[in-house]
Amino acid sequence: MARTRLHYWSKKLGHSWSRLWGHLGWGNYRPVYLHTYRGFGRRDYLFLSGRVLLDNGILKNEKDSAWRNFNNTIKRFNSRVISNAHVRGKFAGEEFELVTDAEGYFTLDTYLATPLPPPPAKPPFWQKAQVNLTAISGQQLNISQEAEILIPGSATTFGIISDIDDTILKTYVTSWLKWRPIYLTIIKNAFSRQAFSKVAPFYQALRRGAAGHCYNPFFYVSNSPWNLYDFLEEFLDLNKLSRGPLLLRDFGLPYKDNSAGYLGHKHEQIIRILELYPKLPFVLIGDSGERDADIYQAICQRYPGRIKAIYIRDVHSSNRAQRVQRILSSLTDIPSLLVKNYGTAAEHAADHGLLSYANFQALQQ
Repeated sequence: MARTRLHYWSKKLGHSWSRLWGHLGWGNYRPVYLHTYRGFGRRDYLFLSGRVLLDNGILKNEKDSAWRNFNNTIKRFNSRVISNAHVRGKFAGEEFELVTDAEGYFTLDTYLATPLPPPPAKPPFWQKAQVNLTAISGQQLNISQEAEILIPGSATTFGIISDIDDTILKTYVTSWLKWRPIYLTIIKNAFSRQAFSKVAPFYQALRRGAAGHCYNPFFYVSNSPWNLYDFLEEFLDLNKLSRGPLLLRDFGLPYKDNSAGYLGHKHEQIIRILELYPKLPFVLIGDSGERDADIYQAICQRYPGRIKAIYIRDVHSSNRAQRVQRILSSLTDIPSLLVKNYGTAAEHAADHGLLSYANFQALQQ
């Protein structure tokens, strides 16, 4: 209850501050920014989201100083959001009218009136949606952005759901008082942050599958806040990690107490993905630093036969490793592995028909 009350009043303070800025006209010279996130769907369904806010003026460069990175981080978390903005989404000949919530977000989660034609036999399977910001506070606008939509096609044999922090991105979430992730988030940028060794060829090989010519879809599910979306998207691209939608969370604690047994944002979003693609099996990848193994165990119990394999990266904590190993050992019918490096994971995946090890080796070049 105390956590809920704290978050409620922090949100109230933030909204009051935004209203004061608006009333006094501070920052009104900044242009309005329409931010679309990568979406996904199937022939009869579309999930698309984004945010409307004042442009925070982030300037990025590979050689940015620690001070510039610090300044950009402050700007990301000090966003001036725009609620009650009117947004129109267009996809496959259909139009959808949306309104942003108190945090500036809009979400389109809907069936399509007319199913799409079958996607092409060959990848990639990204399609385009058009998103227009049409009005804010009674002011008519016409600001447009394209959004990429992933519609898996016939070249798909399974999907991959991956965590981000300490799974692909060196974050050190388990450090004392979490000082290292705070330091890295504030001082570093997408160019200077590090991915784990061999994670990119491992993910690329999984995408191509055992036959080497598949296009298995990736979904990134993380507890990182949406404020870091641009940084994470750039980090994935710079490190040649397989492209896919990112499902992040709103910054802060939840507004309401959750029901008993609620396993958090990651669990909720994995369920969303598995429900959307009921005939598609998945590989789950996470780390031992948080509760990934518990969440994946719950998913396996809820969706028997849907999970092809589980890989948990060891964060080098013996107590955590022992606990995670007990969880994985209980999943007797699912190939699973606690790994110290992704080379070992690739060997295991090749043995279970998930990728070509020769392809993995070639991708390391």
